[in-house]
Amino acid sequence: MPDFTQSLQANQNISEQQQEQLGKSSAAKMSAEHEQFLNAILKLVDAKEIDVVKPESFLKRDVYDALPEEEQNRVDQSLITMATLLSHIVEFRKSRFTPDESPELASMIDHLWQMKSRIEEKYDVFKF
Repeated sequence: MPDFTQSLQANQNISEQQQEQLGKSSAAKMSAEHEQFLNAILKLVDAKEIDVVKPESFLKRDVYDALPEEEQNRVDQSLITMATLLSHIVEFRKSRFTPDESPELASMIDHLWQMKSRIEEKYDVFKF
């Protein structure tokens, strides 16, 4: 098995076109759950019910306001990361340069699900 340095040296002769192809997302069918969750997010964004640059817009305000301070802090700590991830997901899906379904998009959605699930173990605080 070649070491890392040898591997890098061996791949220095990759053409620019090959490099571009290696950097592109591959198209692959996502699960129905991924697609449904993504469509729900996109509907909220399109309806301007949530705004990826305003993380507080993700919250069900009445639920959030009723949370104990410790739980509010947990939610607050995650909002910026979730906003960044949501922004990437929406941009990826809406871009004409990326496939509508791909393993990369599914992975971002999985990460968002995990974050959302950890926060919402006790309280349904998000609009999506």
